[in-house]
Amino acid sequence: MINKICFITTLFFSLSFSQDYLWPVKAKKEITAVFGEERPGRYHTGVDVRTFGETGYHLVAIDDGYIARIRTSSKGYGKTIYLQLHDGNTAVYAHLDHFTPKVDNLVHALHEEYGKYTIDHKIDPEDYPVKKGDLIGYSGDTGGVSGPHLHFEIRDGNGQPVNPFQYSLDLEDKLPPEAESIAVIPLDENAIINGFSEQKIFPLQKLNNNEYVLADTIFASGNIGIAIKALDKITGQHFNFGIYSINLLLDAQFIYSMQYNKIDWGNASKIYTERSYSLAREGFGKYYHLFSHHDNQQLPFINSKSRSGFVFDQKVLHDAIIDINDFAGNTTEIRVFFVSDTLPYFDYSTIFLDNKCTITFNKDDKVRPQFYLTEPISTDQLNPADYFDMGNNIFVVENINPPFNVLQISGKNSSGISSSPTFHMKPNEDFRNITGKFKIKHYEPGIFVSFEENIFSGLDAFLSLKKEGILYSHKLFRDSKLTLSSGLLSPSDLENVTDLKVYYESSTPYEIFNMELSGEIIYPDSSFQIELLDGKILISGEAHTFYDTTFIWGRPVKTSLPKEGQIVAGPYFLEPYLIPFNNEIQINMAIDPNLSTRNLGIYFYNQKNFEWNYLPSHISADSSFVNTSILSGEIFAVIEENTPPQLSNFIPNINGTYYSSDLEHISFNVLDSFSGLEGETDVIVKLDDNPVVFEFNSYQNKVRYPLKYNLKKGTHSLYVQASDKVGNRSVLKGDFFIK
Repeated sequence: MINKICFITTLFFSLSFSQDYLWPVKAKKEITAVFGEERPGRYHTGVDVRTFGETGYHLVAIDDGYIARIRTSSKGYGKTIYLQLHDGNTAVYAHLDHFTPKVDNLVHALHEEYGKYTIDHKIDPEDYPVKKGDLIGYSGDTGGVSGPHLHFEIRDGNGQPVNPFQYSLDLEDKLPPEAESIAVIPLDENAIINGFSEQKIFPLQKLNNNEYVLADTIFASGNIGIAIKALDKITGQHFNFGIYSINLLLDAQFIYSMQYNKIDWGNASKIYTERSYSLAREGFGKYYHLFSHHDNQQLPFINSKSRSGFVFDQKVLHDAIIDINDFAGNTTEIRVFFVSDTLPYFDYSTIFLDNKCTITFNKDDKVRPQFYLTEPISTDQLNPADYFDMGNNIFVVENINPPFNVLQISGKNSSGISSSPTFHMKPNEDFRNITGKFKIKHYEPGIFVSFEENIFSGLDAFLSLKKEGILYSHKLFRDSKLTLSSGLLSPSDLENVTDLKVYYESSTPYEIFNMELSGEIIYPDSSFQIELLDGKILISGEAHTFYDTTFIWGRPVKTSLPKEGQIVAGPYFLEPYLIPFNNEIQINMAIDPNLSTRNLGIYFYNQKNFEWNYLPSHISADSSFVNTSILSGEIFAVIEENTPPQLSNFIPNINGTYYSSDLEHISFNVLDSFSGLEGETDVIVKLDDNPVVFEFNSYQNKVRYPLKYNLKKGTHSLYVQASDKVGNRSVLKGDFFIK
């Protein structure tokens, strides 16, 4: 089967291996990232070559050509060479420490000419020709990087990035890709997966080095999609890598394939049509979609039938085969079985008396009941229950005593498939100890409203929606022992809703939770301007900001306080959080126009590391709003910060005395740990009252200005000014002496 899948892929993706390039670094062949891996909101467009935590490795021309372009920047690619090759491709070398002396002299001259560090300069073909193997620069850590390495790209004649390993930049690799789990995702409101309409994750079982199976059969109906969590390994290397190609067959018929050979710059934002955004945001890791989604067939590395996922509408067994390949040809196969049917189902009733429960089943020879006891709080401990058969499908479970006083019931069919469990406890009218957590999850197919109990209530619960003064009720289903869910709702179900309530049905209906809701529906083909939270948040966006009809809402939340500064507006959670945006949204947060300080900005709260992070912000002309642009739902707040940047480790020291020959550069560290700063725009350095063009490493927080000439004997002045992104400023000035 593997050979058949690979043949299909080869037919669709034609490659050219006609050109053998040199390895771009004079170092051991090791990499830390491959082409096509996920980066926030984009694809990785090259390979990252390891330089073992050091700078200064020789970079060589991979083929004949000429240096066509050079760039320097404190961000992004840092110091970069664009090498035009004789075959029409362009090789890109990024994050260099420095160039060859001839190119360095040109760069210094351009810095002086333009009076800034950021330059992008094209070069005539005859000026800097190179031969295959020539030295063209030295590896470094400039730009937006966390450590030394070479980011290396190959771009085709149209300037689009292609996989460098198409050109025989090969590595020894005998290890097949590894698979961890699959996710089965409902793609419409009618899709059901193992009895529920929410996406489910299933761990895979490894049979041998390159074969995996799903131990259980999945019951599904409606339109569903598969996503897979997998990674690649390379022999002798310690990093995890992205996948090169994936293929999917259903019942021996081709469904979907991807092979990362080329990426178009214009499709960078489409990554979340091809990767699962919601699973990553919920902390489950990175999953590859194996279905067409929001026109991702436009991506040049995808081949798919013109349908979205699988449509299961018959009671039949389906055989899915997923084939994962790396560039060296190592292959891993995963096999999954689906049944187009619901889980085993049986009707029953329960009667509790003292410490016993009598369960009466409708007769079904195909389903065998299973009984367990568990605790009303714990979610993971199960004890097999003692029970006996009274005949006529009547069972008695005994010894239902605290703490194991919750009865879990499920059914198992002749194939060994168990139904989703249900839970029962002796009716309890004491609600005083019951609390819970209320959640709204907006996935692309629709919305789930859930309530997580702190203690199992054993009662039926309902969701009440107040819309234009009318109450609408939805029964809540028990997804697990402590979690109640609405099932899939459409965004229109929440349109004009002002209040959400959860209440239990008992002899005296009990309302346990009430939530005010401030939100509106956004349609994909319409622009929008809306107010949330009584005007505390104003948002606007262009048409096609969302892929589907979407409910957008805001709510106050509690978070940890910022380490520096204080919150002056918010925090508010703007949602949806689990849906990718196609375009940016403008968000305005209201502030008191009488605030005395202007050191304000909008920050989002990183829920993984519990830190506040600055977003580029602007204060309105009337000082009533702070504005920024966002690409995801987050927790936002306007924060006042009054801590200026820290300046340290100066060379030369103020009032210091140096020999001219010993002073090769001016350097210092500048650190702002909260709002941060831009090196080039937010730092000013003057030597003897003359502005200098310096290098800035944002990760090392270091400013460096190489002296081109020995300074003259005598007194020299140094002036440094650093401003953070909200306007706090530090200044150092003084003299030093050359003898």
